[in-house]
Amino acid sequence: MTSGKIKRKFSLPQSELFKNDAAIDLDGIYLDLHNDYDCVRLAYNAASSEFRLNFKRIDLETDLNYDLVELVFIDTVMETCLLVFDEDFFAEIKTIDLLYRGRFEKGNELAEFDSSGRSLYYISFYSGLELKVFARALEVEL
Repeated sequence: MTSGKIKRKFSLPQSELFKNDAAIDLDGIYLDLHNDYDCVRLAYNAASSEFRLNFKRIDLETDLNYDLVELVFIDTVMETCLLVFDEDFFAEIKTIDLLYRGRFEKGNELAEFDSSGRSLYYISFYSGLELKVFARALEVEL
C-alpha cells in the first residue's frame, strides 16, 4: 500500500468478460477508481507473482470511501513493470479508464484462461498507457 496499514482485504469474484471493473461494489463499500481516485503507483514483483495498482482518493474531504485503495493481481505473469506517477511527469496518466478481464489468442482460437488457469486483464489509462497482465485472481486492499 502507498502508506498506512491495510484495514480490510477483499477477494473479488471473477468478473464477467469485458465488464469494466474500475467501479467496485464491496458489500456496501462503493469504489469508483475512475472518477474518485488517482493511480499513484504500479508495481510488479516477480518473486511473489503479484502486480499492484495503488490508488489515492482525489477529494480527501469526504469520508464516504477509503483514502487509499490497492488492487492486487494474484499469481501474475509479466516480465517487468514499475511506474511511479509523480505530479509533473505523469499528470495525464493517473486516471484509470478501463480495467476488464478479456480473451486472448491461444493458438488459432480465442481463450479465456491460460494453461495455469489465469485470465488476461486489460488495464488502460486516459493518457493511452495500456497494460496487460495474466492473473489467477484479483483482490482489493483498503
